Amino acid sequence: MLIEAEAIPYEPARLRGERLLVLAPHPDDEVIGCGGLLAQHLQERRATRVVIATDGAEAGNAETRQRESRAALSLLGSPEILFLGHPDRQLGDEASAALREAIADFHPDLILVPSPIEIHPDHFALARLFCELVQRDETLSAELAVARVAFYEVGQPIRPNALVDISDVAETKYAAIAQHASQLALRDYVAYARGLNAYRAMTLPAEVKFAEAYYVVDLPSLRTTPISELRRMTGAPRELAVTRETVPISVIVRTKDRPALLREAIDSIRASEYPCEIVVVNDGGARVQFDGVKLIEHETSRGRSVAANEGVRAASNAFIAFLDDDDLFYPEHLPVLARATATPRAGWYSDAVSAFLRPAASGAYEAHSRLRIYSRDFDRELLLLDNYIPLPTLLVPRDTFLDLGGFDTSFDLFEDWDFLIRLAQRGDLLHVPRVTCEVRHFEGGESIVLAAPEGSPRFREAKLQVWKKHAALINNDVIANVFEREKSRAGSVFSRFVELEGSLDHARRDVMRLSREKDELVEKMSAEHETAIAATIRAYEVDAERVSVTSQLSRTSEALDVVRAEADSLRRANAETHAELERMRVENTRLHGLLDMIYRSRTWKMHTLVEKLRGRG
Repeated sequence: MLIEAEAIPYEPARLRGERLLVLAPHPDDEVIGCGGLLAQHLQERRATRVVIATDGAEAGNAETRQRESRAALSLLGSPEILFLGHPDRQLGDEASAALREAIADFHPDLILVPSPIEIHPDHFALARLFCELVQRDETLSAELAVARVAFYEVGQPIRPNALVDISDVAETKYAAIAQHASQLALRDYVAYARGLNAYRAMTLPAEVKFAEAYYVVDLPSLRTTPISELRRMTGAPRELAVTRETVPISVIVRTKDRPALLREAIDSIRASEYPCEIVVVNDGGARVQFDGVKLIEHETSRGRSVAANEGVRAASNAFIAFLDDDDLFYPEHLPVLARATATPRAGWYSDAVSAFLRPAASGAYEAHSRLRIYSRDFDRELLLLDNYIPLPTLLVPRDTFLDLGGFDTSFDLFEDWDFLIRLAQRGDLLHVPRVTCEVRHFEGGESIVLAAPEGSPRFREAKLQVWKKHAALINNDVIANVFEREKSRAGSVFSRFVELEGSLDHARRDVMRLSREKDELVEKMSAEHETAIAATIRAYEVDAERVSVTSQLSRTSEALDVVRAEADSLRRANAETHAELERMRVENTRLHGLLDMIYRSRTWKMHTLVEKLRGRG
């Protein structure tokens, strides 16, 4: 059960590559599904290539759709475009070869691929072709070792582990989708994309208005991830039931005293819901009880070879598959091998992942390593010298198995290898390069591989036993041919290794340079940060001074207002004084005039004379 934080991202992811490769099923899927992220890369002038697999003619004119796609992508920033031009609903081996070429010469470090849960058959086919290509092509996988793969949604929502904020380019994206006029006449893809992108922003911060959803994995992990597991991780809905004729298969399961592992093995067979017969051979262990299986009980152990042979003899179907109780089928195992029988061969085999498990602190076993050890095309001569076909990957006709005498009961190790050598003399085996099952090795358990590791005396003795039995087939030419092929292969691997080492050395120097530049930048940013802090502190001080000055200015202004009021009062008093003085001056003038008049009058003169006579003058 997922916890909430693992079920949906709550922060936008910055998903970027220096070289972005977009794989699109039809002309328009590249803008509908990932046009926002594509536009962001183009705006940032990153190297970008768009590969469109089909011509889209089933939903319109191929030339028109190609022209619309060019117009749409030109709005985003004009990336490099490759139109592979395969017919709709016919993406097969030819498309795989063209796809490989388009990937290999571009050397992307971020690859956008339709999700493996898309319902449209072309969308799913392109996802499957890409995953199969990565799984079977060791050279391509090595070249893309540092790449990440981001699965995007078009017609079926995924459970994302990355949500990319495209708010800044959303309208450009919708304008690009609108360039596909022939498709908008059928459905309003602009509205659909806008609605989905708005919904994807729901768990992100409020400022994010539109987002695109992706499920991101590193490319090397795809080497050991079956597409059924990839579908589960991206939130696959229940598969649609399709009526088809099934190939009758019986699965032989050998077990002894490992009931928990046996339950896991049987559950893994039933997980595909492929109608098959399960034959369990309990080779002398404690009694087991499972519904819906054919059970064979040995009172005492009779050996691995005898157990397998009796299981095949008890089987009622025309084809036989094998699964020991400590291994697992992936859900696609039986359907994939069943489809392969349409090509007649002596037998058919797929690829297996080797999972190495050890007890964890909880006591349960946990895988500490998952390796893609087994993935080789059929080579009859190599098979004489070494086994590269694990038994759980094999499907073989029951009659052929019985005609060859089944497993040699004198072998308790490498009985499957001995049988494969004999089977290969009947004809070629068809290799289906898809991971469909898991061979598990339990540390501290009863794993044959871990109990007899390569180089141990038991391992060497068992190998010598096989070589001695088939000595007539192993001549100098066989050894020389295998040696030359393996030498060439090893040389090629070594050359790639040297090239990768060179690239790694360059990468190390780049990392050192970038680390140094980062340190210089951090130091510069630190100094600028300190300067900014000092400036901020000074700004606070200046602001405090401003507040103080403003306060002082306010108080001064208030004092000035008081002074102005007093000055106005004084001016009024002064004006009143001047007015009074003016009145007094006028009165004084009047009085002076009056006196002058008196002094000049005859009466004043007589008065003056009288006063003098009285002695007062």
